[in-house]
Amino acid sequence: MIPELNNMTTKLQGGSNLLRVPEPADENDVLREQLEYLIAHVSEQGICGCPDCERYLRVRSVLLEIFSEPEPTRAQQLAAMPMAA
Repeated sequence: MIPELNNMTTKLQGGSNLLRVPEPADENDVLREQLEYLIAHVSEQGICGCPDCERYLRVRSVLLEIFSEPEPTRAQQLAAMPMAA
């Protein structure tokens, strides 16, 4: 048996070994770590155009879209037009 796996196995009552699967990571922790990684990448190297920079720009756009003003509807555009005298 591989020494690294000794702590990850458990004996069943029948005597056979069963490999324990670690619990899945919390999704929020994974998202936070990925965001921190992308921010650190861009902070250290600037936007260099690599795949990580492209991911950063996509993520940033999605996260900040709530702060942008919505596109005006057709009715709002017409209402904003000056009326002819």
